[in-house]
Amino acid sequence: MSQILVPHVDGRKTLLFQDLYFSKRRASVKSTVKEATCTICDKGLEEGTSVTAKQVGQKMRFFCQYHLPKDD
Repeated sequence: MSQILVPHVDGRKTLLFQDLYFSKRRASVKSTVKEATCTICDKGLEEGTSVTAKQVGQKMRFFCQYHLPKDD
């Protein structure tokens, strides 16, 4: 809520506007979402399989509980 005093053009009157609500435009969010599935077998969470992210080289890969590579 806000109030604004606006002087009239000829200077004799002043207008009071109150109970004004200024709405903001909603920001448009653009994103791409992809379900996390195993890189090898494409199994995901809906099959009851756990999926883990692991960095391989410079890329992030997802592996299910059966194909998770061992740490060296």
